[in-house]
Amino acid sequence: MSPQVDEGGLISDVTATTHQTNSHDNGENFDSRRLHDQDETTSINPGPQAASMKKKKKGKSRGIKSTAQRGPTALPRNRGTGFEEYFADPPMTPDEAAEEKLEIYADCLPFEERIQSCIRRFRARRRLQGDQIRYFDEYLFLGGIDTNCNAFSGRDTSDLEDLTPAQRREATVTDTVNGACGADDRFYNGDDEHWSVDFASVAAGLFSTSLGQLTGFAPNKTVSLIGLVENFLRYVLLHEVCPEYKDNIESALQVCNQARQEWPALNKLTADLPGCFNLAATELFSSAAVGDWSFLSFSRPAGFDPKTVFLAVCALCDEAFTLDQFYQDRVEASKECTYTLEVTSSDYDIEPVGKVFFKPAIIEDEWETPSMHIPPQDANIWVYLEYSLLANVVPKMKMDITLVELNTGIRFIKTIRRIVPSFYTFLPQQMMRHYKQPRDDDRPAPSVHDPGAEEGQSAE
Repeated sequence: MSPQVDEGGLISDVTATTHQTNSHDNGENFDSRRLHDQDETTSINPGPQAASMKKKKKGKSRGIKSTAQRGPTALPRNRGTGFEEYFADPPMTPDEAAEEKLEIYADCLPFEERIQSCIRRFRARRRLQGDQIRYFDEYLFLGGIDTNCNAFSGRDTSDLEDLTPAQRREATVTDTVNGACGADDRFYNGDDEHWSVDFASVAAGLFSTSLGQLTGFAPNKTVSLIGLVENFLRYVLLHEVCPEYKDNIESALQVCNQARQEWPALNKLTADLPGCFNLAATELFSSAAVGDWSFLSFSRPAGFDPKTVFLAVCALCDEAFTLDQFYQDRVEASKECTYTLEVTSSDYDIEPVGKVFFKPAIIEDEWETPSMHIPPQDANIWVYLEYSLLANVVPKMKMDITLVELNTGIRFIKTIRRIVPSFYTFLPQQMMRHYKQPRDDDRPAPSVHDPGAEEGQSAE
């Protein structure tokens, strides 16, 4: 209907113009009609330029492929990145569900093949951008998965032009879960003696060591990394990739919640330490050794008086013997030791100062640390901390600390070298990051008889 209305309007305008030109002389009438004919011709018969523009627009619209053309697992363009707060995967058709259950994630398939398909389909269903790619690659590396398998396959990009994006991702995929014949010792190879499938430990290892290195503890980046791991674990549960590890995956999700809660508290505790009591006791009864990092290098609050602070805490905590010895100038440091301790509990009853209780522990890392003998009397250690510090102390949190014990039995913290969260886990895979596969070499090694043997051959 609208084209007919426009045409009627165009005809009525032409009739009115013709009627008006009859009142003028012939020359003017001829010029007016000629101009009108040109305008009419232009509006009705577009030139070659307009036709080419239409052709370009038409060609551009053809380049936009539908979701079906981009592959069965492609994320629709209007679905965002897949990491939005209220994002939910669209429901699957009966055929898609049957394909996953009976073919892709069939129980008869080995775990390595199922999780490899899951990782590749997850990348297709989510738009990993920027730092998220590094986060996910690090997560997979700590899990023993090779993310650079086909990085230098030598494929010509022209060979990929006729493929759909889903097929192109499959052809250029780099995530490989090795089976029993894994070629690289750095990654999982199906050896049950040296490897075990543990989603919770991999998540804990990522949040324990790599999170700070990748994010610098920036709040938005930390949330992004934890959310990425959570998103992947929920994807594994939703699609029933490995139901035999369902409980372990749910434990990994609990680790994600722990990391989200504990790291802000741990960083706040680190920033607030040492607290006025430890600072006052360190200044009164300890001294800084050369090259020793201690609280003596910290700036003091305005009007800080170490003697007043120490006596006030002793009075609040009913340390009558220490007060009596202090007034007689008999309080002194009797022992200084460095411990690795785990928080067992904390006592908030006395405000503004409470107790935190420790037990001996070990913080594993890539260094060989000799075991330290701790006397039985030091098995249960406690120190005083201000209430503001105790609020951020989490049970099972571990610390490398130096304690000074006074001859009256009170201990205080002189130095804290490291604090790790309660879920801290060190994965041996961390030490394989720069590992290189040994190669056969026929060249003789340097010896006392020929120290420059290797150098001489390399010069040749």
